[in-house]
Amino acid sequence: MPSDFSIDALNLQTKVGETPTHDLAESGKHDPEIMKACCEAEAAGYWRQPEGTRICAAPYYFERLAILHRKAKDYASEIAICEQWKVIINDYKSQPMVKNGRAALVHKGPRSEAILARLKKARELLKKQ
Repeated sequence: MPSDFSIDALNLQTKVGETPTHDLAESGKHDPEIMKACCEAEAAGYWRQPEGTRICAAPYYFERLAILHRKAKDYASEIAICEQWKVIINDYKSQPMVKNGRAALVHKGPRSEAILARLKKARELLKKQ
């Protein structure tokens, strides 16, 4: 790997407009529109990477948006964002670098696990609604 390697060199920094998503994490954490825009940017950034070498999207925004949807009692939207995360991590787990242990195990992390755990409860809440 060249010594000048950086994420920016690969054009993987996700942005909402001109603002990197990581700059919106704290200031926008209570705003569902900002978190939705961050989720969209993270998902788009993930899927535009070449198959076989994808670096995982940041789960923070998906979890925050799911939490905000739950607070608003919008269980269908909570399920949808959790399902979107599930699709991303299912693809991520299939990446060769993840399979051979040479990439972060984001899909096994506590934030990812929390997102997936929300699905069952959100489905139950939606049925009761």
